[in-house]
Amino acid sequence: MTEERSIAWLALEPGTDIVGSDGEQVGNLVEVIADRQKDIFSGVTFKPGLMDSALFIPADRIASLTDSEVTLTVSAAEASGFEPYEG
Repeated sequence: MTEERSIAWLALEPGTDIVGSDGEQVGNLVEVIADRQKDIFSGVTFKPGLMDSALFIPADRIASLTDSEVTLTVSAAEASGFEPYEG
């Protein structure tokens, strides 16, 4: 088994697993929301399912970023209540 390593938000890849604080997967990363020129990380969007709308997770609800997952500070059930992302 490979060891997970912490990464910066700049290295996040679409499709990365989004996991609640309870260890339950809530979906997959769609897009990093940030101002790259100013190095301001606002959060990420994720889709709970293939046909679902993207939901926005603010940066202050993200506990950690690794090369295999984004771990949230809230449970999977709470994450399902995030607002749809309008862009």
